[in-house]
Amino acid sequence: MVEAKRWRVPIATRDHTEGHRQATWLELFFDLSFVVAVAQAATQFEHAAAEGHLGEGLLGFVFVFAAIWWIWVSFTWFANFFDTDDVPYRLLMMVMIAGSLGLAAGVPQAAHLDFRIFVVSYVVMRLAYVAQWARVYRHGDPAMRGLAGRIIVLTTFVQLGWVAFLLVPTEWRVEAWIAWFLLDLAVPLLARWNPRLGGHWGHIKERYGLFTIIVLGEAVAAATIAVSGAVDSGLDFDTAPLLTLAAAGLVVVFALWWIYFDFSGGHAFDRGPVTVYVWAYAHYFVFAAVAALGAGTALAVERITDPAHVHLSDRAVALIPAVAVAVILLTTLMIEAVSERGIAVGHVIAKFAAAAVTIGAALLAPVLTIPGAAAASAATLAALVVYGVIEQHYLYRRSPEAAPGDPALGSTDQHPSNPGEPT
Repeated sequence: MVEAKRWRVPIATRDHTEGHRQATWLELFFDLSFVVAVAQAATQFEHAAAEGHLGEGLLGFVFVFAAIWWIWVSFTWFANFFDTDDVPYRLLMMVMIAGSLGLAAGVPQAAHLDFRIFVVSYVVMRLAYVAQWARVYRHGDPAMRGLAGRIIVLTTFVQLGWVAFLLVPTEWRVEAWIAWFLLDLAVPLLARWNPRLGGHWGHIKERYGLFTIIVLGEAVAAATIAVSGAVDSGLDFDTAPLLTLAAAGLVVVFALWWIYFDFSGGHAFDRGPVTVYVWAYAHYFVFAAVAALGAGTALAVERITDPAHVHLSDRAVALIPAVAVAVILLTTLMIEAVSERGIAVGHVIAKFAAAAVTIGAALLAPVLTIPGAAAASAATLAALVVYGVIEQHYLYRRSPEAAPGDPALGSTDQHPSNPGEPT
């Protein structure tokens, strides 16, 4: 029997004390629509780097990915507070999904600082976001009306600025983009949005985790497509370096998955709104670095199989995934530092050392070769995971939960592991 539902329901602030809140089908659909835009951004970065335009390609990637990320973040936090899943909410979300496809279509031009298609798609999505807040202002919790009004005014003003941005001369577009995007990022702060007053901490962590999986999957897909294309190209190359690179890349992705999902950061909401903002905004570097890792790995495949087509040195090619890995390690460490009440000195040293070794191996790529540098990075990250597992187990054995009946002490009784310790 079809479930009876009202086509429109009042918007109420979700209770942060409610039980487990699963990601909705619409949220998952929204995330999936961003895969195309993320893949486009990474591909354009790879192509620009292959042509020898590393600086221009990186700048375009940073700009494009920032816009993609900010759209996703804005919706994710709104849904965490006000998800009603009624008909108007769904229709507005479908407008945003359509806009994400426009973003993807505009990525190639935006990578060369031609933002016309990109800005139009971005503004359409942001105005749909404003319409969602307008519903909060008219029909939502009276306590949230002031916040809704401020966000509506500020976000609309920023969108007028993005339209005007299209008239900015090309030589000033980089500076104008940075300044205006920083204002866009500041809207929640200027609107005095306290992220602890509502929403669901477990749900928002799950949403960020799901997007991390999406970009990790895109990185794997980019590398896999590159390897497959090289094999099918008929080019004459030694398969041993390619297989070494592929195996090392897979280990790197596995290790990063382990490191990300075992780092804590789970107490950000206990430390105040500033900590929550740091946690939420710092994830830009995690997401962007993972996407860049996929682009860098695909570029490395191309350098090994068709070196004449890549106008970068082995060192420069090896540095792209290495820097991406280092950014992920140091960003997760920063998030832990602000979110937790204390992390072991050995844990800090281990992450810094892993980042340094990864960068060092890439700098030695002319000697180690690109696959050799990737293998060194994979071995380092695998060692970091092993260290984290041992550290986690040691801390657990010392914790009050490690009672005499605990399996860690040799008993067959079941006892849950402690998920709150850092890796």
